[in-house]
Amino acid sequence: MISVEEAKSIIRANISALDAIQLNLDDAVGFALHEDVISPIDMPSFVQSSMDGYAFAFDDVLSTQGLKVTHTIQAGASDVLEIKKNEAVRIFTGAPLPKGADTVLMQEKAKLDSDQLFVLDERLQKCANARSIGADIQKGAIAIKKNTILTPGAIGFLASLGITQVTVVRKPSICIILTGNELQDIGKQLSTGQIYESNSHTLRSALRNIGFNNISVVKVEDELASVATCLKNALEKFDLIIFTGGISVGDYDFVLEACQQNNIEQLFHKVKQKPGKPLYIGKKENTVVCALPGNPASVLSCFYHYVTIVLDQLCKTNNVPKLIQANLSNAYKKPLGLTHFLKGMYDFKNNKVTILDGQESFKMSAFAIANCFIELPETITEVQIGQLVKVHLF
Repeated sequence: MISVEEAKSIIRANISALDAIQLNLDDAVGFALHEDVISPIDMPSFVQSSMDGYAFAFDDVLSTQGLKVTHTIQAGASDVLEIKKNEAVRIFTGAPLPKGADTVLMQEKAKLDSDQLFVLDERLQKCANARSIGADIQKGAIAIKKNTILTPGAIGFLASLGITQVTVVRKPSICIILTGNELQDIGKQLSTGQIYESNSHTLRSALRNIGFNNISVVKVEDELASVATCLKNALEKFDLIIFTGGISVGDYDFVLEACQQNNIEQLFHKVKQKPGKPLYIGKKENTVVCALPGNPASVLSCFYHYVTIVLDQLCKTNNVPKLIQANLSNAYKKPLGLTHFLKGMYDFKNNKVTILDGQESFKMSAFAIANCFIELPETITEVQIGQLVKVHLF
Protein backbone atom coordinates (compact mmCIF):
# COMPACT_ATOMS: atom_id res chain seq x y z
CA MET A 1 0.00 0.00 0.00
CA ILE A 2 1.05 3.55 -0.70
CA SER A 3 0.14 6.83 0.98
CA VAL A 4 -2.48 9.27 -0.25
CA GLU A 5 0.14 11.78 -1.36
CA GLU A 6 2.16 9.09 -3.14
CA ALA A 7 -0.93 7.99 -5.06
CA LYS A 8 -1.72 11.54 -6.15
CA SER A 9 1.88 12.17 -7.19
CA ILE A 10 1.92 8.98 -9.29
CA ILE A 11 -1.21 10.11 -11.16
CA ARG A 12 0.29 13.51 -11.94
CA ALA A 13 3.58 11.99 -13.07
CA ASN A 14 2.14 9.32 -15.35
CA ILE A 15 -0.98 10.69 -17.03
CA SER A 16 -0.69 13.16 -19.91
CA ALA A 17 -3.10 15.43 -21.71
CA LEU A 18 -5.25 14.26 -24.60
CA ASP A 19 -4.94 15.60 -28.13
CA ALA A 20 -6.35 18.90 -29.41
CA ILE A 21 -9.63 19.62 -31.14
CA GLN A 22 -11.13 22.75 -32.64
CA LEU A 23 -14.43 23.99 -31.26
CA ASN A 24 -16.81 26.80 -32.04
CA LEU A 25 -16.27 29.53 -29.47
CA ASP A 26 -19.71 29.13 -27.91
CA ASP A 27 -19.05 25.42 -27.28
CA ALA A 28 -15.65 25.88 -25.66
CA VAL A 29 -16.49 27.05 -22.12
CA GLY A 30 -14.79 24.84 -19.53
CA PHE A 31 -12.13 23.60 -21.96
CA ALA A 32 -8.42 24.40 -21.68
CA LEU A 33 -6.68 26.16 -24.55
CA HIS A 34 -4.22 23.96 -26.42
CA GLU A 35 -2.32 26.97 -27.77
CA ASP A 36 -2.01 30.71 -27.28
CA VAL A 37 -4.77 32.78 -28.84
CA ILE A 38 -3.41 35.78 -30.76
CA SER A 39 -5.52 38.90 -31.15
CA PRO A 40 -6.39 39.52 -34.82
CA ILE A 41 -7.31 43.17 -34.17
CA ASP A 42 -6.64 46.16 -31.99
CA MET A 43 -9.28 46.48 -29.28
CA PRO A 44 -10.71 49.04 -29.48
CA SER A 45 -9.90 49.54 -33.15
CA PHE A 46 -10.73 53.27 -33.03
CA VAL A 47 -10.51 56.03 -30.44
CA GLN A 48 -13.67 55.47 -28.43
CA SER A 49 -15.67 57.44 -25.89
CA SER A 50 -15.89 55.75 -22.50
CA MET A 51 -19.01 57.66 -21.43
CA ASP A 52 -21.90 59.86 -22.49
CA GLY A 53 -20.82 63.48 -22.83
CA TYR A 54 -19.12 65.90 -25.22
CA ALA A 55 -15.98 65.45 -27.33
CA PHE A 56 -13.61 68.21 -28.34
CA ALA A 57 -9.94 69.19 -28.57
CA PHE A 58 -8.64 69.82 -25.07
CA ASP A 59 -6.48 72.76 -26.17
CA ASP A 60 -9.60 74.60 -27.34
CA VAL A 61 -10.90 74.68 -23.78
CA LEU A 62 -7.78 76.54 -22.71
CA SER A 63 -8.24 79.28 -25.31
CA THR A 64 -11.99 79.93 -25.28
CA GLN A 65 -14.89 79.91 -22.82
CA GLY A 66 -17.52 78.18 -24.92
CA LEU A 67 -17.45 75.55 -27.66
CA LYS A 68 -20.04 75.24 -30.40
CA VAL A 69 -21.84 71.85 -30.42
CA THR A 70 -22.28 70.86 -34.07
CA HIS A 71 -23.22 67.16 -34.22
CA THR A 72 -24.31 64.10 -32.25
CA ILE A 73 -22.40 60.82 -32.55
CA GLN A 74 -23.97 57.55 -31.39
CA ALA A 75 -22.29 54.20 -30.81
CA GLY A 76 -21.99 52.37 -34.11
CA ALA A 77 -21.72 55.51 -36.18
CA SER A 78 -19.71 54.82 -39.33
CA ASP A 79 -19.47 58.34 -40.77
CA VAL A 80 -16.11 59.88 -39.98
CA LEU A 81 -16.73 63.43 -38.76
CA GLU A 82 -14.15 66.15 -38.34
CA ILE A 83 -14.56 69.07 -35.98
CA LYS A 84 -13.08 72.49 -36.45
CA LYS A 85 -11.36 74.68 -33.89
CA ASN A 86 -13.59 75.57 -30.93
CA GLU A 87 -16.20 72.98 -31.91
CA ALA A 88 -17.57 70.03 -29.92
CA VAL A 89 -19.94 67.13 -30.53
CA ARG A 90 -22.50 65.36 -28.36
CA ILE A 91 -21.17 61.81 -27.98
CA PHE A 92 -22.32 58.55 -26.38
CA THR A 93 -20.51 55.62 -24.77
CA GLY A 94 -18.71 53.46 -27.32
CA ALA A 95 -18.95 55.99 -30.14
CA PRO A 96 -15.87 56.96 -32.18
CA LEU A 97 -14.33 60.35 -31.48
CA PRO A 98 -14.39 62.68 -34.49
CA LYS A 99 -11.15 63.80 -36.12
CA GLY A 100 -9.69 66.71 -34.23
CA ALA A 101 -11.13 65.63 -30.86
CA ASP A 102 -9.03 64.06 -28.11
CA THR A 103 -11.04 64.51 -24.89
CA VAL A 104 -14.52 63.65 -23.62
CA LEU A 105 -16.31 65.64 -20.93
CA MET A 106 -18.92 63.69 -18.94
CA GLN A 107 -22.37 65.16 -19.38
CA GLU A 108 -22.76 65.79 -15.64
CA LYS A 109 -19.84 68.28 -15.85
CA ALA A 110 -21.21 70.14 -18.85
CA LYS A 111 -23.38 73.25 -19.16
CA LEU A 112 -25.23 73.78 -22.42
CA ASP A 113 -26.59 77.18 -23.41
CA SER A 114 -28.29 76.92 -26.79
CA ASP A 115 -25.51 75.36 -28.89
CA GLN A 116 -22.70 76.59 -26.65
CA LEU A 117 -20.89 74.13 -24.37
CA PHE A 118 -19.23 75.26 -21.16
CA VAL A 119 -16.85 72.99 -19.22
CA LEU A 120 -17.54 72.80 -15.48
CA ASP A 121 -14.81 70.26 -14.67
CA GLU A 122 -11.74 72.06 -13.35
CA ARG A 123 -9.85 68.75 -13.08
CA LEU A 124 -10.42 67.70 -16.68
CA GLN A 125 -7.24 66.50 -18.37
CA LYS A 126 -6.28 65.99 -21.97
CA CYS A 127 -7.43 62.62 -23.43
CA ALA A 128 -9.77 62.04 -20.49
CA ASN A 129 -12.53 59.48 -21.07
CA ALA A 130 -11.18 58.57 -24.52
CA ARG A 131 -10.09 54.97 -25.03
CA SER A 132 -7.05 54.81 -27.28
CA ILE A 133 -6.64 52.31 -30.11
CA GLY A 134 -5.45 48.98 -28.63
CA ALA A 135 -6.05 50.14 -25.05
CA ASP A 136 -7.41 46.68 -24.14
CA ILE A 137 -5.19 44.61 -26.44
CA GLN A 138 -3.10 45.27 -29.52
CA LYS A 139 -3.20 43.29 -32.75
CA GLY A 140 -0.69 40.40 -32.65
CA ALA A 141 -0.53 40.27 -28.84
CA ILE A 142 -1.40 37.13 -26.87
CA ALA A 143 -5.06 37.44 -25.92
CA ILE A 144 -5.22 34.32 -23.73
CA LYS A 145 -2.35 31.95 -22.97
CA LYS A 146 -2.13 28.22 -23.61
CA ASN A 147 -3.65 25.96 -20.89
CA THR A 148 -6.02 28.70 -19.71
CA ILE A 149 -9.46 27.29 -18.88
CA LEU A 150 -12.08 29.16 -20.86
CA THR A 151 -14.57 30.88 -18.55
CA PRO A 152 -17.63 32.88 -19.67
CA GLY A 153 -15.49 36.00 -19.31
CA ALA A 154 -12.79 34.53 -21.55
CA ILE A 155 -15.39 33.52 -24.13
CA GLY A 156 -16.77 37.06 -24.11
CA PHE A 157 -13.30 38.56 -24.50
CA LEU A 158 -12.48 36.36 -27.48
CA ALA A 159 -15.86 37.13 -29.03
CA SER A 160 -15.07 40.84 -28.74
CA LEU A 161 -12.00 40.16 -30.89
CA GLY A 162 -14.12 38.49 -33.57
CA ILE A 163 -12.74 35.00 -32.89
CA THR A 164 -15.15 32.22 -33.88
CA GLN A 165 -13.15 29.05 -33.15
CA VAL A 166 -10.49 27.95 -30.66
CA THR A 167 -8.15 24.98 -30.37
CA VAL A 168 -8.62 23.25 -27.02
CA VAL A 169 -7.53 20.10 -25.19
CA ARG A 170 -10.10 17.41 -25.88
CA LYS A 171 -12.19 16.12 -22.98
CA PRO A 172 -12.25 12.33 -22.53
CA SER A 173 -14.88 9.86 -23.58
CA ILE A 174 -15.78 7.98 -20.38
CA CYS A 175 -17.10 4.50 -19.75
CA ILE A 176 -18.48 3.53 -16.34
CA ILE A 177 -18.42 -0.25 -15.89
CA LEU A 178 -20.63 -1.56 -13.09
CA THR A 179 -19.83 -4.89 -11.43
CA GLY A 180 -22.08 -6.69 -8.96
CA ASN A 181 -24.74 -9.32 -9.61
CA GLU A 182 -26.77 -7.91 -6.73
CA LEU A 183 -27.47 -4.62 -8.51
CA GLN A 184 -30.95 -3.75 -9.70
CA ASP A 185 -31.94 -0.75 -11.82
CA ILE A 186 -33.87 1.97 -10.07
CA GLY A 187 -37.56 1.91 -10.95
CA LYS A 188 -37.71 -1.87 -10.85
CA GLN A 189 -38.85 -4.16 -8.06
CA LEU A 190 -36.16 -5.46 -5.70
CA SER A 191 -35.83 -9.18 -5.18
CA THR A 192 -34.32 -10.75 -2.07
CA GLY A 193 -30.59 -10.12 -2.02
CA GLN A 194 -30.72 -7.20 -4.46
CA ILE A 195 -29.88 -3.54 -3.92
CA TYR A 196 -30.56 -0.57 -6.14
CA GLU A 197 -27.64 0.45 -8.32
CA SER A 198 -26.71 4.03 -7.44
CA ASN A 199 -23.03 4.37 -8.39
CA SER A 200 -23.65 5.15 -12.05
CA HIS A 201 -26.11 7.89 -11.07
CA THR A 202 -23.61 9.31 -8.59
CA LEU A 203 -20.71 9.28 -11.04
CA ARG A 204 -22.65 10.63 -14.00
CA SER A 205 -23.96 13.48 -11.85
CA ALA A 206 -20.49 14.24 -10.50
CA LEU A 207 -19.00 14.20 -14.00
CA ARG A 208 -21.71 16.33 -15.55
CA ASN A 209 -21.46 18.77 -12.67
CA ILE A 210 -17.89 19.59 -13.74
CA GLY A 211 -18.52 19.64 -17.47
CA PHE A 212 -17.97 16.05 -18.66
CA ASN A 213 -20.88 14.74 -20.71
CA ASN A 214 -19.51 12.04 -23.04
CA ILE A 215 -20.40 9.18 -20.68
CA SER A 216 -21.48 5.58 -21.30
CA VAL A 217 -22.57 3.06 -18.67
CA VAL A 218 -22.14 -0.71 -18.97
CA LYS A 219 -23.15 -3.53 -16.60
CA VAL A 220 -21.08 -6.70 -16.44
CA GLU A 221 -21.58 -10.00 -14.63
CA ASP A 222 -19.25 -10.99 -11.79
CA GLU A 223 -17.37 -13.47 -13.95
CA LEU A 224 -13.75 -13.12 -15.07
CA ALA A 225 -14.25 -13.72 -18.79
CA SER A 226 -17.13 -11.23 -18.91
CA VAL A 227 -15.20 -8.54 -17.05
CA ALA A 228 -12.08 -9.07 -19.19
CA THR A 229 -14.06 -8.93 -22.44
CA CYS A 230 -15.96 -5.85 -21.33
CA LEU A 231 -12.69 -4.12 -20.49
CA LYS A 232 -11.13 -5.15 -23.81
CA ASN A 233 -14.03 -3.61 -25.72
CA ALA A 234 -13.95 -0.43 -23.64
CA LEU A 235 -10.22 0.03 -24.23
CA GLU A 236 -10.89 0.30 -27.95
CA LYS A 237 -13.48 3.09 -27.58
CA PHE A 238 -12.85 5.22 -24.52
CA ASP A 239 -10.22 7.50 -23.00
CA LEU A 240 -11.21 6.86 -19.38
CA ILE A 241 -12.70 3.69 -17.90
CA ILE A 242 -14.14 3.76 -14.38
CA PHE A 243 -14.98 0.47 -12.67
CA THR A 244 -17.16 0.38 -9.58
CA GLY A 245 -16.66 -2.71 -7.43
CA GLY A 246 -14.74 -5.89 -8.10
CA ILE A 247 -11.32 -4.52 -7.19
CA SER A 248 -10.97 -5.96 -3.66
CA VAL A 249 -9.88 -9.50 -2.74
CA GLY A 250 -13.20 -11.35 -2.64
CA ASP A 251 -13.94 -14.53 -4.55
CA TYR A 252 -16.01 -12.57 -7.06
CA ASP A 253 -13.66 -9.59 -7.49
CA PHE A 254 -12.24 -9.98 -10.99
CA VAL A 255 -11.29 -6.45 -12.06
CA LEU A 256 -7.62 -6.69 -11.10
CA GLU A 257 -7.14 -9.96 -13.00
CA ALA A 258 -9.08 -8.57 -15.97
CA CYS A 259 -6.72 -5.59 -16.06
CA GLN A 260 -3.73 -7.93 -16.01
CA GLN A 261 -5.18 -10.02 -18.86
CA ASN A 262 -5.61 -6.83 -20.92
CA ASN A 263 -2.00 -5.75 -20.25
CA ILE A 264 -2.95 -2.65 -18.26
CA GLU A 265 0.09 -0.97 -16.74
CA GLN A 266 -0.67 -0.77 -13.02
CA LEU A 267 0.23 2.58 -11.52
CA PHE A 268 -0.89 1.57 -8.05
CA HIS A 269 -3.33 -0.68 -6.21
CA LYS A 270 -4.37 -0.04 -2.60
CA VAL A 271 -3.96 3.24 -0.79
CA LYS A 272 -3.57 3.78 2.94
CA GLN A 273 -6.93 5.49 3.33
CA LYS A 274 -10.50 5.06 4.50
CA PRO A 275 -12.78 4.86 2.63
CA GLY A 276 -11.44 3.46 -0.64
CA LYS A 277 -8.40 1.39 0.34
CA PRO A 278 -8.60 -1.04 -2.66
CA LEU A 279 -8.40 1.82 -5.20
CA TYR A 280 -6.61 0.89 -8.45
CA ILE A 281 -5.36 3.12 -11.25
CA GLY A 282 -3.60 1.97 -14.41
CA LYS A 283 -3.23 2.87 -18.06
CA LYS A 284 -2.81 1.30 -21.47
CA GLU A 285 -1.32 3.63 -24.07
CA ASN A 286 -3.54 6.74 -23.78
CA THR A 287 -6.45 5.13 -21.94
CA VAL A 288 -6.69 5.38 -18.15
CA VAL A 289 -8.42 2.77 -15.99
CA CYS A 290 -9.71 3.71 -12.54
CA ALA A 291 -11.14 0.87 -10.45
CA LEU A 292 -13.06 2.16 -7.47
CA PRO A 293 -14.43 0.13 -4.55
CA GLY A 294 -18.11 -0.68 -4.89
CA ASN A 295 -19.46 0.88 -1.70
CA PRO A 296 -21.29 4.09 -2.68
CA ALA A 297 -19.49 6.43 -0.29
CA SER A 298 -16.13 4.97 -1.33
CA VAL A 299 -16.98 5.60 -4.97
CA LEU A 300 -17.74 9.28 -4.46
CA SER A 301 -14.81 9.80 -2.10
CA CYS A 302 -12.35 8.25 -4.59
CA PHE A 303 -13.90 10.25 -7.40
CA TYR A 304 -13.32 13.57 -5.65
CA HIS A 305 -9.81 12.74 -4.46
CA TYR A 306 -8.38 10.82 -7.43
CA VAL A 307 -10.57 10.72 -10.52
CA THR A 308 -10.70 14.52 -10.57
CA ILE A 309 -6.89 14.55 -10.71
CA VAL A 310 -7.00 12.08 -13.60
CA LEU A 311 -9.48 14.32 -15.42
CA ASP A 312 -7.35 17.39 -14.80
CA GLN A 313 -4.29 15.63 -16.19
CA LEU A 314 -6.18 14.47 -19.28
CA CYS A 315 -7.65 17.83 -20.24
CA LYS A 316 -5.76 20.50 -18.26
CA THR A 317 -8.81 21.47 -16.22
CA ASN A 318 -9.02 22.35 -12.53
CA ASN A 319 -11.66 20.18 -10.87
CA VAL A 320 -9.89 18.96 -7.73
CA PRO A 321 -11.84 20.10 -4.65
CA LYS A 322 -10.47 23.28 -3.11
CA LEU A 323 -8.28 22.65 -0.06
CA ILE A 324 -8.60 24.98 2.95
CA GLN A 325 -8.08 24.80 6.71
CA ALA A 326 -10.85 25.20 9.27
CA ASN A 327 -11.49 24.75 12.97
CA LEU A 328 -13.13 21.49 13.97
CA SER A 329 -16.48 21.65 15.78
CA ASN A 330 -16.42 18.12 17.22
CA ALA A 331 -13.77 15.67 18.38
CA TYR A 332 -13.01 12.39 16.57
CA LYS A 333 -10.90 9.28 17.13
CA LYS A 334 -9.45 6.97 14.47
CA PRO A 335 -6.93 4.11 14.19
CA LEU A 336 -3.31 4.79 13.30
CA GLY A 337 -2.05 4.02 9.81
CA LEU A 338 -4.83 5.16 7.46
CA THR A 339 -5.72 8.63 6.21
CA HIS A 340 -9.42 9.21 6.86
CA PHE A 341 -11.62 11.27 4.57
CA LEU A 342 -14.68 12.17 6.63
CA LYS A 343 -17.87 13.63 5.25
CA GLY A 344 -18.40 17.05 6.76
CA MET A 345 -20.35 20.28 6.77
CA TYR A 346 -18.32 23.45 6.40
CA ASP A 347 -19.60 26.71 7.89
CA PHE A 348 -18.36 29.40 5.48
CA LYS A 349 -19.32 32.27 7.77
CA ASN A 350 -17.35 31.08 10.80
CA ASN A 351 -14.68 28.91 9.12
CA LYS A 352 -15.73 25.89 11.15
CA VAL A 353 -16.28 22.32 10.04
CA THR A 354 -18.36 19.54 11.58
CA ILE A 355 -17.77 15.81 11.13
CA LEU A 356 -21.13 14.29 10.23
CA ASP A 357 -22.65 11.06 11.54
CA GLY A 358 -22.81 8.10 9.16
CA GLN A 359 -19.19 7.75 8.04
CA GLU A 360 -19.46 4.08 7.05
CA SER A 361 -18.64 3.48 3.37
CA PHE A 362 -22.03 1.93 2.59
CA LYS A 363 -23.92 4.96 3.91
CA MET A 364 -24.83 7.79 1.55
CA SER A 365 -27.20 9.71 3.82
CA ALA A 366 -24.40 11.96 5.11
CA PHE A 367 -23.27 12.69 1.55
CA ALA A 368 -26.73 14.06 0.82
CA ILE A 369 -26.00 17.05 3.06
CA ALA A 370 -22.17 17.15 3.13
CA ASN A 371 -20.26 19.89 1.34
CA CYS A 372 -16.71 18.80 2.16
CA PHE A 373 -14.29 16.14 3.37
CA ILE A 374 -12.21 16.50 6.51
CA GLU A 375 -8.81 14.90 5.97
CA LEU A 376 -7.22 13.29 9.02
CA PRO A 377 -3.70 12.04 8.24
CA GLU A 378 -2.55 8.46 8.81
CA THR A 379 -0.11 9.55 11.53
CA ILE A 380 -2.72 10.72 14.08
CA THR A 381 -5.34 8.92 16.16
CA GLU A 382 -7.58 11.77 17.35
CA VAL A 383 -8.52 15.40 16.85
CA GLN A 384 -10.01 17.83 19.33
CA ILE A 385 -12.64 20.56 19.21
CA GLY A 386 -11.13 23.77 17.83
CA GLN A 387 -8.21 21.98 16.16
CA LEU A 388 -7.23 23.22 12.68
CA VAL A 389 -7.82 20.51 10.06
CA LYS A 390 -7.58 20.11 6.28
CA VAL A 391 -10.91 20.54 4.49
CA HIS A 392 -11.64 19.61 0.85
CA LEU A 393 -14.63 21.59 -0.41
CA PHE A 394 -16.80 20.03 -3.09
